[in-house]
Amino acid sequence: MVSVFQPRQLEGRYAEDEAHIKTLASAIGSPQRPTLLDPITVWWGGDRWYVVDGHHRLKAYEKVGLATGIPVDVFRGSLDEAMAHSAAANSKDRLGMRLDDKLNAAWRLVVVSGLSKSQIVAACAVSNGTVGNMRKIKDMLLNSSEHSTETLGEVSWREAKLEADGNVRDPNFDPSEAVKRRAEAYRRSLIRAMGDRPFVDTEGFGLALLSLDARLPEKLMQSDVWFPAVRQTLANMKTDALEAADISARIGLAKIGAEVTALWDAAEADSDY
Repeated sequence: MVSVFQPRQLEGRYAEDEAHIKTLASAIGSPQRPTLLDPITVWWGGDRWYVVDGHHRLKAYEKVGLATGIPVDVFRGSLDEAMAHSAAANSKDRLGMRLDDKLNAAWRLVVVSGLSKSQIVAACAVSNGTVGNMRKIKDMLLNSSEHSTETLGEVSWREAKLEADGNVRDPNFDPSEAVKRRAEAYRRSLIRAMGDRPFVDTEGFGLALLSLDARLPEKLMQSDVWFPAVRQTLANMKTDALEAADISARIGLAKIGAEVTALWDAAEADSDY
């Protein structure tokens, strides 16, 4: 549910988000005598409070170490109304939503909410015709594909349009090869930018990846390439540990044997006297 209330996508916007949070943190100042920002809007979802608007302000408060006394406004309404409020608030140019973000937010509202066309248009600042087209494609995909409302809500608007068009692709298109080509481009970019530093400073590189997004380890583990690699690495570590334990045991037995031999020799030497 959390993603429903944060239309902007992290991917490709880390530096911009961090700069915005840093600016807000500077405005707050010292946690002992803070300058409070506009209230954060929260909504009770039945199990806990959700931030509907003000994610960057909340992170800025966290950055300066302020955990209490943060002003909030409680949004009272249904889930659909909370989603519309969130989309509308994020459409304002606090940290401007790109067109793709607005379209994806509108698409999610079309798929998972019961909001009217006019409500979605107003919330996401998109055209009436766009929302109408989204509704048609939603109905088409739900009726002609294996999608459910839940899975369709995870699909971007661009992906939904492609699928509605019949996934018209080159018949020779190989998704795995496409992934390999993208991976090779990323690899070359990393080498140009960082050289061997990921290997020389694995702690620093690992922390950088974690700082980029705390969800990244989980995302990587869910990928088709990382999970088998991690599983193999763990298997290798287990094998190495067992071999090390076996060697240690052998060394330990040899040491005990040597000590017993030394004691026996010493006892024999004493008996000669």
